[in-house]
Amino acid sequence: MADDEPHSNTVTISQRVRQILVEPSELVHSDILRMKARLLSFALLLIVIVLPIVQIGLGILFSNLLLFLSATGIFLAIYLLSRTKYVVAAGVITTLSMATMPYLFLLVMFNRSPMRMSLNLIIWPVIAALFGSQWLSAKIEGVFITGQTLGLVIYCNVHPSIDFMIALEPIIDQAALSLVVLILNWSVNYYVSELEEHKQFLEQRQRELEVYTSVLTHDLGNDMQIVRGLVELLHQKLNLPPDQESYLSTSIAVSERMSRVIKLFSVVGRASEYDFLETVQTLADRAKQASSAAKVSIVIEPDIRSADIRPGILLPLVLENLLRNTADYVGSNAVVTIRLGLVEKQLIITYRDNGPGIEPSIRPKIFQKGVTTKGEGKGLGLYLSKRIVESYGGTIELLDEKERKGAAFLISVPVL
Repeated sequence: MADDEPHSNTVTISQRVRQILVEPSELVHSDILRMKARLLSFALLLIVIVLPIVQIGLGILFSNLLLFLSATGIFLAIYLLSRTKYVVAAGVITTLSMATMPYLFLLVMFNRSPMRMSLNLIIWPVIAALFGSQWLSAKIEGVFITGQTLGLVIYCNVHPSIDFMIALEPIIDQAALSLVVLILNWSVNYYVSELEEHKQFLEQRQRELEVYTSVLTHDLGNDMQIVRGLVELLHQKLNLPPDQESYLSTSIAVSERMSRVIKLFSVVGRASEYDFLETVQTLADRAKQASSAAKVSIVIEPDIRSADIRPGILLPLVLENLLRNTADYVGSNAVVTIRLGLVEKQLIITYRDNGPGIEPSIRPKIFQKGVTTKGEGKGLGLYLSKRIVESYGGTIELLDEKERKGAAFLISVPVL
C-alpha cells in the first residue's frame, strides 16, 4: 500500500498543475471550445518557455533582446487572455501574431540567409494557418491565407535586402501547405460540429424523456394505486361467487402488472438502481402468484451471476409480454423455463412454455404488427417486443423445435 501512495500524490499534483496552467475558465461551457482552449493555452505556454531557450541556444537572444522580449511578452499576454472567458479572442490574436512573425524576423539581419529566410516564410505562416483553422470560419480562413500570401509577396518584393526570386518558392510552398491545413481542419471541424449538434439533440431528447417519465411515474403511478386499492377493497367487502370473484382477481393482477411497468420507467436513466436478474426473478414470482398452479423456472448460468450485466431497462417488458401470452394460451397450468446465459458480451435468453405453440400459418409473420389469434385489436405484444430488443442492438426469433411442445423464443442482446 505504501508503494501506491507516492504515485497517487503525483497524479493529484499533476492534475492540479494542469488545472492551473491549461484548464480553461469555468465560464467556457462548450466541450469543443474547452478542448480548443486547452490546446491554445498549452501551445502559448510552450512558446513563452521555449522561444527564449531557442534564442539563447542559437546565441542570438542578446543581440536582439528588445525584439525577443517584446515577442515573448506578447505571447505571455495572449496566454493569460486564453485563461479567461475571452479564449476565442485569444485564439484570433494568436493567429494574427503568428502571421506577423515572418515580417518581424526578416527585419533581423541574421534571418536573411536563404535557409533562414525560407524557414521563416514557411513555418510561421503554416503555424498561423493551423491556429486560424481552429478559431476562424472556413471562408475567413481562406481569405486570411490569401491575404497572408499576398502580403509576403509584396513584402519580399519591396524589401531591398531580400532576393524576391529566392523567396518566391517558400512563399508558394507555405500557401500550398496552408491550404492543406485548411482543408483537413475544415473536414475535422465539420464532423466535430455534426457530433456536437447530435449530442445536443440527444441531451434535449434525454431531458424530454426525464420529464415524460416523471409525469408517467407520478400521475399514472398514483392513479394505479387508487385503482388497485379500490379493487382490493371491493374484493374484501363483496361476497361474490367464485365465477365472478375471478374478475376482481384479474383486475388486481392487471393493476399490479401496470404498477411494475411504471416502476420500470421510473428508473430510466438511473441504471445503478436497476438489477436485471432481480427484475426477472420478480416477474417469475408474480406470474406464480397470479396462478398458484403455474410453474416458472429461472435457470441462470454461472458466468452471468459473476458478471455485472446491464442489458437494457425495458428488456424485462419483453419477458413480461411472453409470460402474459403463455398465461392467455395455456392458462393456470402453464410451465415456463427461462434460461439466461452469457456468450461473448451477448446476453442469451431462451424462453420455453408448454402451450399449444404458434400456428404454422402465422409463424413467418409472428413479429409483424397486428398478427394474432386473439381477435380484433390485439397483436401488438410481440411486435413491440421485437422493437424493444432491436432498439438495444439485439435480436429475437421464434425457435422451430418440432420435438418439443409449446412455443420457444431466443433473445440475444449486447450487454455493457
